[in-house]
Amino acid sequence: METAKILANRLDIKKSKLIATEHLEATGYADQLINEIKEKYSDVENIALVGHEPYLSSLVSVLISGKTDSSVTLKKGSVCLLSMDALEYGKCASLNWLLSPSQLVQIGENS
Repeated sequence: METAKILANRLDIKKSKLIATEHLEATGYADQLINEIKEKYSDVENIALVGHEPYLSSLVSVLISGKTDSSVTLKKGSVCLLSMDALEYGKCASLNWLLSPSQLVQIGENS
């Protein structure tokens, strides 16, 4: 939640928009997270998920390849952008970009 608060502050998102869910915890299940998003937030156009490894890498892998063991690895502090027409458990997304923490620092220094 600390990282989500930092992100919200940087992007001028109201803290009241932050939502914690057990399905995003390291012991959560991606299929249940996806079902929760579809049930509760289907009208939301953009969602930022903040979590921990290896859960997030596995989630990204499922969404872009349909497999949990793809070679996508998010380092601590990494950010990626996925796009999709419809959220499903399985291959439904394209990876638009993936930035490492050092790349984010460089962007911050140049802005």
